[in-house]
Amino acid sequence: MKDNLLHLETSLYLLQHANNPVHWRPWSQTTLDFAKAKGKLMIVSIGYSSCHWCHVMEDESFEDLEVAEIMNTHFINVKVDREERPDIDQLYMSSVQLMGVQGGWPLNCILLPDGRPIYGGTYFQKEKWIQILKAVVETYEQDSLRVEEFAREMSDNLQDKHFQFLENNSEITSEELNAWITKWRASFDNVLGGYQYVPKFPLPNHMRFMLDYGQDEQDISLAAHVHLTLQAMGNGGIFDHVEGGFARYSTDALWKVPHFEKMLYDNAQLISLYSLASLAHSKKDVIDFYKSIVMQTYSWLTATLKTPSGSFLCSQDADTEGAEGKYYCWTKKELKTILKDDFNWFQEYYSIEENEIWENDLYILQKKYTHFDYAQKQNWSEEELDLKVKQARLLLSKERAKKVKPLIDTKSLTSWNALLIQGFCHAYVAFGETRIIDEALSISQWLVRNQYDGEGGVYRNNVNGKPSIDGFLDDYANTIQALICLYQTNGDLKHLILAKKLCETVEIEFYSKDQRLCYYTKRNTKLIARKIDVDDDVMPSSNSVMAHNFYSLGYYFRNDRWIQNSKDMLQKVKGFISKYPGSYVNWMGLYYRILKGPTEISILGMEALNNSQVSQLHGIHNLVSYHREIAVSAAYSEDGIYLCKEHVCLPKMKTIEGVFTHLNSRK
Repeated sequence: MKDNLLHLETSLYLLQHANNPVHWRPWSQTTLDFAKAKGKLMIVSIGYSSCHWCHVMEDESFEDLEVAEIMNTHFINVKVDREERPDIDQLYMSSVQLMGVQGGWPLNCILLPDGRPIYGGTYFQKEKWIQILKAVVETYEQDSLRVEEFAREMSDNLQDKHFQFLENNSEITSEELNAWITKWRASFDNVLGGYQYVPKFPLPNHMRFMLDYGQDEQDISLAAHVHLTLQAMGNGGIFDHVEGGFARYSTDALWKVPHFEKMLYDNAQLISLYSLASLAHSKKDVIDFYKSIVMQTYSWLTATLKTPSGSFLCSQDADTEGAEGKYYCWTKKELKTILKDDFNWFQEYYSIEENEIWENDLYILQKKYTHFDYAQKQNWSEEELDLKVKQARLLLSKERAKKVKPLIDTKSLTSWNALLIQGFCHAYVAFGETRIIDEALSISQWLVRNQYDGEGGVYRNNVNGKPSIDGFLDDYANTIQALICLYQTNGDLKHLILAKKLCETVEIEFYSKDQRLCYYTKRNTKLIARKIDVDDDVMPSSNSVMAHNFYSLGYYFRNDRWIQNSKDMLQKVKGFISKYPGSYVNWMGLYYRILKGPTEISILGMEALNNSQVSQLHGIHNLVSYHREIAVSAAYSEDGIYLCKEHVCLPKMKTIEGVFTHLNSRK
């Protein structure tokens, strides 16, 4: 295997391919120079360690000697971990989409020696893959001029220059926002939650906006859709009822059958969402349910993904022993043996019925009853049912510990850990668990200690305590947002000062005055094109997060240019929102913030607030400051509480309760 160079890498995904007969190389300048020197086509194959279909294609094709011989003879073969190098993934995902192919992973793209794409797709069965490879080689050898012309056209189309020519300086109006929301609602699944299409992905940033807008505007149906979705997800098979945590998506409309891998970025955002949803609900049983989801997910994260240095790893695999979901599912016989007398109530509570078998006599645990309803049905108190559920979970967890465990990805990403900081901040605000805010602070210390270069830059990746790869826009944007969230939660000025420093770097390295948006990569990128990320998907786009950051920090530090950056960025995507509002929901959140304007709350010379007080200050329109060193509070010489809205400031208040009264009166 001396010609397979992946054994020198740190990425688990690359190491999984280190023993393939394919002569894989990592993406590097050395590899690109080697391809040019040899004059060979390149294959760039992109995936991630917990990707089920990546494993399947490896087994069928990349482990196969016939396939390997073709690839090694005619191509320079490059493996990329999409989580380490999302810039490469974005570039070639855009390429296959321009070719009319639906994106996904594994992503396989064939390139000219200089990196320009000429063919691409996702998963291929062995015979189809061989057929494609032979056809591309033949076309390249016999009709190189046509291939070159296609590559040139593709390269031009990848440049994202079209943003430069989009102009939209229309006003921000409630009528326009309402029109977008009305159009967006048409795609809701009002019976099962989420959207009408399958597979069903949890989309936390979408539901966050529904929650904020629904609560502020007394839009009962929008808020109700959030709670319908959260309860369906939390009761469904997409949630791990034994160890906690959510799988990446549901393959059906019922939230029953998941694609079993668990990702940090999903669970971080869902902790935020369930925590904030609990603050927006009045019923104790619903609040208790949301808290149980958050705390079980917190327990899974800290037990499974936490590193000794304080960061969290990326994911837990879907497969064990070559089978998807084997670790997570149970046969009826297993459950009877483990639970004994408790099986009778357990099978009813978790839907262990003949018509609910998934496959191979396996059941995915899911609940058809709410906790409150089932306790009443059994004539138990909720506390009794709580105890029974905890005991059953403990027994099943002990039994699971005997199984082959799914692989855990070995890297920590700055961007995803920043999302978890926000999740833990929101969980602390909602539930007051000190250990959770301590965990958020621990991650922030890891970021500063390991991922910050001390001069305004961050690294993306960390494996075994070693940072690598310059940060991309999402690393900066999510870290800035996390630091703002930390500051508003615990009032430590250093968080906001660092957020400001990182924002200055973003403006220099990523923001384009011509495009009036941020590129995903820094100015010194060596890729054939710099991409601009604006679509809000499972994670909000890095540009929409950064636009929110420019807006918040612009008001905090009285930086009119940053506020204008935010507004300019929004104007650039307004046309897209009008056509496809469901793909730009975090942008709609920014639109709503600008429409309503910020409420600036300066709390000076007071003792630190507790979580219940912070929770009452929480809101997307509120900017809370605790220090005169910040421009928003610099004018106040006396201690006290000051509240300003639309350039109108109320008289100084002496107690925080006065602020709560005023804020509640405005709802």
